[in-house]
Amino acid sequence: MNSPTPDDPFTVLSVAPDASEAEIRARYLKLVKQYPPDREPEKFREIREAFDAAKDPLSVARRLTTPPGDDAPQWSDVLESQKRNPPRMTSAFLLSLGNRAPDNSASPLLPD
Repeated sequence: MNSPTPDDPFTVLSVAPDASEAEIRARYLKLVKQYPPDREPEKFREIREAFDAAKDPLSVARRLTTPPGDDAPQWSDVLESQKRNPPRMTSAFLLSLGNRAPDNSASPLLPD
């Protein structure tokens, strides 16, 4: 009945994974004109499912937060890397953090 659709909706729509919403929509409309539902219902269904998946908020969020072409690093690897190479701060910088005057304008309870 249903033709199997690839896991990647961007492959079905023939757009790059980092394509904008406007590019995805333009490609979708072009494909709908090429494969109208009354002539090719299976192909139209595949295109529609891919378009819905490409504009799904979770799919968009995953696409924006996943580094392209890379697997996300494991937290244990990141923490181990930070242990080996901690950020460097001078003692003068650290001492300056404690010597700042309080900002009284931020508190409406303190008189001027």
